Amino acid sequence: MRDLARDLACALVTVSQAYELLSARGRVISRVGKGTFVAPPPQTESPFSRRWEPDVSRFARAQRLDGVMERLTRATHPGAISLATGHPAPETFPLQDFGRAVHRTLLDDPPEAMQYRSSTGDTQLCETLAELLRGRGARAQSNDIIVCSGAQQAADLVATVLLDDRSVVASESPTYSGTLGVFDARGVTYVEVRSDDDGVRVDDVERVFSEYRPRLFYVNPIAQNPTGAVLPARRAKQIVALARRYDVMVLEDQTGWQLTYDAPAPQPLAAFDTDGRVIVMESLSKSIFPALRIGYLYARGAIAEALEVAKVRADVFTSTLTQRALWRFMNSPAYARHLRSSRALYRDRRDAFLDALATYLPWSAVRPPAAGVNVWLPLPPRISTQGAFDACAREGVLVMPAEPFYPTRTGPPALRLSFGHIDAATAREGARRMGAALRDPVEARELNGVVREQDE
Repeated sequence: MRDLARDLACALVTVSQAYELLSARGRVISRVGKGTFVAPPPQTESPFSRRWEPDVSRFARAQRLDGVMERLTRATHPGAISLATGHPAPETFPLQDFGRAVHRTLLDDPPEAMQYRSSTGDTQLCETLAELLRGRGARAQSNDIIVCSGAQQAADLVATVLLDDRSVVASESPTYSGTLGVFDARGVTYVEVRSDDDGVRVDDVERVFSEYRPRLFYVNPIAQNPTGAVLPARRAKQIVALARRYDVMVLEDQTGWQLTYDAPAPQPLAAFDTDGRVIVMESLSKSIFPALRIGYLYARGAIAEALEVAKVRADVFTSTLTQRALWRFMNSPAYARHLRSSRALYRDRRDAFLDALATYLPWSAVRPPAAGVNVWLPLPPRISTQGAFDACAREGVLVMPAEPFYPTRTGPPALRLSFGHIDAATAREGARRMGAALRDPVEARELNGVVREQDE
């Protein structure tokens, strides 16, 4: 200290006070008999020396469509035709009839009807939804229904109650990517169940159930998204029996069951369930219109009580105004008329699109969808999904890659093509552009970025 005081031309007490201040601030360490030393940098674990950020790694897993939507946005340009959306046709939206139902609700219902209501849903709407299930063979009662804000919330409630990190989920493959995204956020482990032209294969269901004992089996038996397959009732009955034998819960997605084309919709799996292990989920977005944001769960027993508690935590209840108007609409002649006209329009568009694909992609092996608004196009082994997407985008047509529909995000190259929202002429032009982009599989070897692998 004396040397420092002399060098700085200041009093010794000033140097001493400076050392004490540095020590108080943690900048130096004094050791008796050894001297004063510069202190090491502050520990990064100190809560006052680092910036806190939330751990978002768990939520990052939910981005199943991450990258796909970016590619679709980047590939969009004026004049592009989108076969990638899976949207229903705006021409089918029963806006005038539904508007009248909203008007009657505001005029006829007492003010108390717009008060905080039951978390499970409007009692009359629940009875209407239960009646539709009863008409298809299920033992549904109105108190078995939980009205949700769309099927996405319904799936999230099921995941909240049944799943956690490392839960094993069995799923048909391919299947609806939106529900898979919900399960992704829970950190689940997937086991894929193989499918054929009629939906999920019963023999593979038994193999997966016996070997992996999954917590939940997710199946989309009617208007299967993305393939449009319809599961025969005999398979549904066998799957429920296997779920009972191996103690597996089943989430059955019945979205789009009204949009079958060539035969009436078969019975749901829930029609064969006797012990409450089948949960039914349905969205009315495709069959009525997406802005409705109404879906529901059908469940019985203890699982129903747990789902109701989860619903209360999520948002207390779904819009009563929308529920009351929906009840009026579904119990009017306009509802049946709407479904008839929608099926007719989609059937015509399906047939026109399949004819166009046969004309411009004669090598394609497309099975006509029995329901829904999507076509599943398997690609030849030498054409990759990414290469096909890029080639189609260059020709001005957007397609949906297959990977998000596979639970493990890997599978045979394929595309989902949606025809519901575009007229026949536009769909035909989209098929023509795809034909120009992909051409014959032999010629496709010359396409830059489309060749998947060379001859060995």
